[in-house]
Amino acid sequence: MSKLETILQEEVLAEIQRVLAEADAEAERIVAAAREKAEAMVAAQKRKLEAQKAAELHRAESAAELAVTTARVEAKGKVIGEVFERVKRRLTALPEDPEYPTVLERLAAEAVAAVGEAEAIIVNPADEARLKGWAEGKGLQLRTSPEVKLGVVAVSKGGKTQVANTLPERLERAWETLSAEVSRVLWG
Repeated sequence: MSKLETILQEEVLAEIQRVLAEADAEAERIVAAAREKAEAMVAAQKRKLEAQKAAELHRAESAAELAVTTARVEAKGKVIGEVFERVKRRLTALPEDPEYPTVLERLAAEAVAAVGEAEAIIVNPADEARLKGWAEGKGLQLRTSPEVKLGVVAVSKGGKTQVANTLPERLERAWETLSAEVSRVLWG
């Protein structure tokens, strides 16, 4: 082989080596870029999944908190309702209390004062004997009606105006305020 052939062969081999080295470097750069891109995609997907997981967890926690709050409100409503029913039952037992005639007289006095010039009071037949003396002492007629329970109705002269003053009606009117107080006492 001639010297020229040897030189050419060496140059060709050197060129092949250079091209191969460049190809290897380019391949490594491509692989590194692809690896970097893949890692970035995996990291982005991982962040996305973690964000979705956090959002789902937050929604689940919010739903659970709402369910607990709703259950508490319902339970408190039941307790308040039970308290109301107990109070009503205690009111129905009030006529057995020795202080009941005094309570009736106070209710009658309030109703008579509210009606202005009263000519009569109406009471439940069971309460007639309890208020007979009081009504006579005030110069009022005493009438009975089974519809009047635990209180009185005062009737103005001429019968144009009536004022009811019964414990069940007063309880109904005051219950919103009373239930708030019961709630405060029970649950702070």
